[in-house]
Amino acid sequence: MAARLTHTLAASHSTHGEFSEALKLLNSAIPVLEKDQNPRPLLAAFHTLIDVQVECGQLDAAAETLERARLLNLSLHDPHVALHLDARQANLMLMQGDYGGYAALLGDLAGRAREVQDSQIVEYALSRLADHQSRVGEHVQAVRTMGQLRTQVRDLSLHSRLVLAMMTLRRGDVPSALRLQLEVRRAALEQGSVLQATRALLLAAYSAYTMHDLPRCAELLSEALLELAGQPRPQSWATIGPELRELEEMLAYARLQPNLSPLLQAALEDASYLGGSLREDLFTAGMRLEIMTLGQELALRDGVPCAMRARGSVAVLCYLALHPRSTRQEVITALWPEREPKKAANYFRQCVADIRENVGADVILVGGAHQAPEYRLSGKASVTLDSQRVLQLVAGGQIPAAVAAYKGDFLPGLEDSEWADEQRLLLRGSLASALRAELRAAQLAGEKRRVVLLASAVLNIDPDDFDTEELRLSVAREVSGPAELARFEAERHRRMN
Repeated sequence: MAARLTHTLAASHSTHGEFSEALKLLNSAIPVLEKDQNPRPLLAAFHTLIDVQVECGQLDAAAETLERARLLNLSLHDPHVALHLDARQANLMLMQGDYGGYAALLGDLAGRAREVQDSQIVEYALSRLADHQSRVGEHVQAVRTMGQLRTQVRDLSLHSRLVLAMMTLRRGDVPSALRLQLEVRRAALEQGSVLQATRALLLAAYSAYTMHDLPRCAELLSEALLELAGQPRPQSWATIGPELRELEEMLAYARLQPNLSPLLQAALEDASYLGGSLREDLFTAGMRLEIMTLGQELALRDGVPCAMRARGSVAVLCYLALHPRSTRQEVITALWPEREPKKAANYFRQCVADIRENVGADVILVGGAHQAPEYRLSGKASVTLDSQRVLQLVAGGQIPAAVAAYKGDFLPGLEDSEWADEQRLLLRGSLASALRAELRAAQLAGEKRRVVLLASAVLNIDPDDFDTEELRLSVAREVSGPAELARFEAERHRRMN
């Protein structure tokens, strides 16, 4: 009995955000509860422990506790317990970035919860599934999922109503989203739900920011940040983390405003204390994405090559990196103008799905109006393009480094694309022009050996530059050995024929 009371006290501490005290109490109660013949008190303690571990950022420990709880439930065969454990598993998947597994588990959860008439889990699963679908641009499917929820749950929770508002925002109807968010804010205050009221206010500020109404954004955001700063023990800080990550651009704007920066620092310092490392994570990239386009087509996430199935996936990544907020039609017109429109649209969808599966579900974001959604790469990705590095090196006068970085033609597998041809001409022209300037300087300085080397570098980039080829051969007759001279003559002969 004492151990059960200890767990009850731990749950109370957890509710008030006092996680260190809750962990101490749980660690003393669980060994005693493990000896209890009735496994249900131990299961309840495991539920609380998982929630506390998640709040403290101890995700691996939470996964281990979850597995222990699952093994314990095998003796009970309780479908409701299994549902609640799987709901916690879904939350772990979301926090660990397993978006594919997260969406699949939510769909399964909703079906099983419907069978046993567990409306709480039905709403949990369907609202979060709709939110996920909306985040990744699957707006039609998100509306259908939310429609299923509304037929099964009459009175939607504040969380579900906020999901509806964000779905509206992501579809491009910003004024309606702002109205819905403020309605949820009022309802949350009436119900005494402080956390949901603050979430609604943060999202309303983001809607104002999206509308470029910066004075209104500053007004709403300052109030939300004051609430966060004044709530050092929120009931469930982990639930607000996804909002902070999605609102990153607005918060970065706030960080540069003298009137908002102190509030932001105060609020997010509290978040960092309670939720792990949100404040440090907030303004840093979630991944390092390298897009290799010269002489190859390859994407690396954090230095690890991504196994792409669709040949056009790297081209899509590259185009969106250079042209953010492009519509599907703009991407198709640039990359595959000769393809039949329906086939090109299907291929684009295959590439996007390929990228999300093999690079990351959150790499490509979709926004704007539903009729003409705009695609861009996530701001959490620190993107580097080898083609742009060549141009930067040329602009900085680092010609040898630029030559070394130029590995071959831009997107060699992409044909019949005027956009790709323009990029190839730009790269070759910029580098060749810089090399020709170096070549002229070497001629004037009488550096004949350097003239040969520079001429060879120009020809590697522009094989059709016959004037440079004649110059190389002429100077090589003076300074090159027989083998090198023979090679130059053979190359000239091949080009002439």
